[in-house]
Amino acid sequence: VEQAESIWEAAAPGETIRIPLDISYPEKTAEYLKSLLYRDKLGSQTTYYTYSSDNRINNIKLAAEKLTGQILKPGETFSYTGTVGQRTADAGFLEAGAYNDGQVVQEIGGGICQVSSTLYCAAMFAQLETVERTSHYFMVSYLELGLDATVSWPGPDYKFKNTRDYPIKVVAVCDNEGKALTIEIWGTDVDGSYVELS
Repeated sequence: VEQAESIWEAAAPGETIRIPLDISYPEKTAEYLKSLLYRDKLGSQTTYYTYSSDNRINNIKLAAEKLTGQILKPGETFSYTGTVGQRTADAGFLEAGAYNDGQVVQEIGGGICQVSSTLYCAAMFAQLETVERTSHYFMVSYLELGLDATVSWPGPDYKFKNTRDYPIKVVAVCDNEGKALTIEIWGTDVDGSYVELS
């Protein structure tokens, strides 16, 4: 700019001048960055609800619908309870089996812990930071010991943080024929690292 000003001020009236222009291009364009978004499956988990009641399946599907499409920017924390909301009949949840104080009871929203537990595993495989997680009083039937995350209203909650450099997206799908819930975390894999349990 200073060079252009000096050339302009030194020019005579009516004189044609040439201002030198150096164009610098960004190392990474917006188009390039967009091409990186949600291109890689960072983690996933599938659980089955083969012998679940219709009410329990309804609750699983409803919770999964509320999860799918959720996007977290880097540094943001996801709250399962904050996303799914209070489990009420008005919200479409039905009565199904649930754990309460060490007993199996019929409760509005029974079964949604399968969704939170499936999400917990997917987030763990995606190498995301667990912020809050509580295990069930009993072992669950749909996952191995220690891989579950119980939720209730208003707590306990399940929370995780996007500790990656790019946004992530949650995709939750219920397979009606196979009676399976699959939750995937999509984002940008920058180093090829992965989680393997043994």
